[in-house]
Amino acid sequence: MRNTIAKTLTALSVVFLAAAVLTGCSSKPKGFPSVKPCTVTVTDGTNPVEGVEVALIPAQVMSGVIVGGTTDAAGVCTVSTTFAGHSAPGSPEGEFTVTLKKTPVVEDMPDLTPEQAADMTRTEVDKYYQERDAKIAAMPKIVPTQLTSFQTSPVKANIPADAAITVDLSTY
Repeated sequence: MRNTIAKTLTALSVVFLAAAVLTGCSSKPKGFPSVKPCTVTVTDGTNPVEGVEVALIPAQVMSGVIVGGTTDAAGVCTVSTTFAGHSAPGSPEGEFTVTLKKTPVVEDMPDLTPEQAADMTRTEVDKYYQERDAKIAAMPKIVPTQLTSFQTSPVKANIPADAAITVDLSTY
């Protein structure tokens, strides 16, 4: 009988400990802002644009808060907010400027793997990336330049009212 009670108490202790650990790990850090659902859809005319880095830059400084994400195959970015190592889906409320960035991919010159770079001299690695950067610079821009900067982007959002933002690159 005592053995059964001891086993039950041990099992309950493990359950309570696990619950405490999970609760502690899922809590937001002090100062984490309240967030509201937000998506940014990026298209080029009627076609979705995948792999666009989206940033929502707040009009009022939010020290340590990063708001944004990357578009998926449907051109949709589900915005997340990151603060003190914790991330949650959504955006804080307020006024934001939306910026976009997408670096073209040079198919014949991908990033070097650590193994490839280890087999090359530093000069060879530098030359490789200089050639790749020159190819990228010569490629047409995916995102119009004015949308890449907080100072020049005309795309504004007021969260939560503008919870579903669409940016059509063909209009810029």
